[in-house]
Amino acid sequence: MSYDINAHDSALAQIEGYVAADDPRTGVGSPMSPPRLTRAHLFEMLRNQVLEGPAPSSVMLIGEPGSGKSTLLQSMVDHLRATTYLINLQGTGRNSGVSYDALKVLLPDMRGEVLSHPIRMVGALTRVLKGKALGLPVIVVVDDAHHLDENSTTVLGQLAQAGTIRLIAACSRFADAPTYFQRLCLKDTLVRIDLAPLSQQEVAAYLAATLGAGVSQASSRALHTHSGGNPRLLVALVRDYVADGALRCAEGIWVLTAVTIRPTEATALITARIKMLQPSQLSVLGTFAALEMTPLAAVPAEALGDLDYLHDQGMLCISNDRWATVSVATRLLSDAVLGLTNQIDGFSPHSATSGSKPDRLSQPVGNPRKQRAASILERARLAATEGRFRDVVTELKSPEFVPGALDPDRRRLATAWLCEALAFIGLVDDAKEAAAALHSYDAGEQPLPSRIVVTLATLEAVSGNLTGMLEMSHHLLSRARGTGTYEELAAGLIYATAGRPAEAESLLLPALRQLQVHDPTGAAPLAAAALAFVSAADNPAQAAEYLAIAGLPSRTASWTVRRLTKHFAALALAGTASADRSAFELRELSREDTALGNKSWELMTLCSAMRFGDAGVAQTVLKISATCQGRFATLSQLYAKGLDAEDAELVLQAMDLAQDFGDLSFTRDAAASAVQIAAQSGERATIAYVADRVRDIVGVYGTALGARQQLASLTRRELEVVTAVVDGRTNRDLALAMDVSVRTVEGHLHRIYTKLHVRTRAELLAKVDLSTALRR
Repeated sequence: MSYDINAHDSALAQIEGYVAADDPRTGVGSPMSPPRLTRAHLFEMLRNQVLEGPAPSSVMLIGEPGSGKSTLLQSMVDHLRATTYLINLQGTGRNSGVSYDALKVLLPDMRGEVLSHPIRMVGALTRVLKGKALGLPVIVVVDDAHHLDENSTTVLGQLAQAGTIRLIAACSRFADAPTYFQRLCLKDTLVRIDLAPLSQQEVAAYLAATLGAGVSQASSRALHTHSGGNPRLLVALVRDYVADGALRCAEGIWVLTAVTIRPTEATALITARIKMLQPSQLSVLGTFAALEMTPLAAVPAEALGDLDYLHDQGMLCISNDRWATVSVATRLLSDAVLGLTNQIDGFSPHSATSGSKPDRLSQPVGNPRKQRAASILERARLAATEGRFRDVVTELKSPEFVPGALDPDRRRLATAWLCEALAFIGLVDDAKEAAAALHSYDAGEQPLPSRIVVTLATLEAVSGNLTGMLEMSHHLLSRARGTGTYEELAAGLIYATAGRPAEAESLLLPALRQLQVHDPTGAAPLAAAALAFVSAADNPAQAAEYLAIAGLPSRTASWTVRRLTKHFAALALAGTASADRSAFELRELSREDTALGNKSWELMTLCSAMRFGDAGVAQTVLKISATCQGRFATLSQLYAKGLDAEDAELVLQAMDLAQDFGDLSFTRDAAASAVQIAAQSGERATIAYVADRVRDIVGVYGTALGARQQLASLTRRELEVVTAVVDGRTNRDLALAMDVSVRTVEGHLHRIYTKLHVRTRAELLAKVDLSTALRR
């Protein structure tokens, strides 16, 4: 009955197809049949528009060549075939001048007098469709609607207006759509839906499903930029990248590995479109490609017609940030016009070696005031890379430093460094006040947006507001510059700090694999240390492998990167070794913070040691927290005071405060400590009160029954170890009593921690106390 789209030329691979099987030679899924994932929302919206709602309507799809219109229509055909009376039509330029050519297949025996007037044709078709549909909705799907003859479009439009059919039509440009269809769009009889280019998130989802593994931010960003979000080009570029070695699978993650690429298949698609241009249009396109970005006001009047055509074709884009500028839509198109090898945006694996030093800030020439400000800023940068944050504050608050003498980017950078330095030396409230200048940044000025977001997230983390820190993470990836790898890493660190391991690992692992290819700032060990921390509880063997990577030396990493690496590595030891070992390493780390005067770092580190069961640092935490600003200092002081005084109520107050801050990990630790203190008091009323207060915090295993069920899963040997821990015996005492090595005891403890869903001795004791709470 209809023209079969499946027989039509399908240069566009299905972006909404199925997950392809791996190629046995390369391990790569065939990109010819991408998954039905990236545009599922469009499919649902289209289906609901046509079938659901109080007044189902007809739809006009608009999208550039290769945008996925035909794929979306085919998905609708497959979905509607069983529940509707479906008519599938295809416009062809060959017969666009033949009256009713598209509809003749519906009425093969139609007499000439019926074909002589649209009204008679509408009546005849209405009778035929009602007879054949048998009460089912009649759906007419038309691809390449701009190739339909005028009489066919008029009849289809009138049938849609009368409600006899529901029309789904598609064409590349609204201006090329049949005139009658354009009128129906203006009347809202046809609902216009424009297919936007794929977002980077959609590109990443397509790559992961097609290639059968995760992808780094750098990979998805490069392919998104290169393809301009066009599905047809994306499919071709994936093949080109893999064939050229620019995209390679590194330990389960696809990473970007090349500076340049020759995308033969994608270029062929682009070249086919270029050949269809008129000489004047090609000349204008070549000019814009060579200039990269041109003010619209500078375009000669005689070129505006060609500009409009190229813009309508999606070959040029016009931005409206502060003033209108014209540029070629994609780097692929620009390079094809100019005949250049494609440079992959923002990526240069060999631009920095492991032994290179961080780049100095370039010095302005001529103006002494600017030179003095730049010199002070350079001294501040050097102090920050060495962890001397008191010196950073001294330099940037010096009367000799005039921020107004710097350009806007450097002013913001100076503010970011000052805010971080103030926060690190314990003056987080002052830091937040100084950060007001960062919040007011003008998006039209080419700022350092992701750098600003990192600073703001840092301030929230130091102040203990993990909820605010997580809000900052949502902006990082969307504001990425270059490859986006460092933003990917920063977002992963935020999730790790917030106690959300699944989200953290999904960002940190691709970042690590990409950084192992290209890491001029020495951040790969940090990514590995954070991965060790988030995986230590469930997979200590994997965490140990990450710790080995984290231990590799880096001469290019700043003090902050090195310090964060050591911090996450120390935290991970609670899972790979023991909580006692972790607490010891954290205490050692705090000595460097004390020497440098970085009070916030010292407070955070000692508070972590205290949460791992080292109550001996409580007095030190009390002293430091009294000299620091911010809510985290208040939280630490309250928790340390409760532990030092063995006051369960104070610890419960710290638990509530941590929960308000969004710090779920601290909340659980405080809950465990409160249960332990209550149990040691021996007061049944206190034990019952604390058990009731912490039930919602520790979750399903927070009930006495749940805790008893978990303890019942332990082996006899493991129960012996638990009993010894409850009696206060050390790992060495246990090893002597059981005639085994200390490492064997640590292995028993790790298995016990895993079975009981605890991380420290304090949590283990709390679990045991909770299991007996209802019996006392």
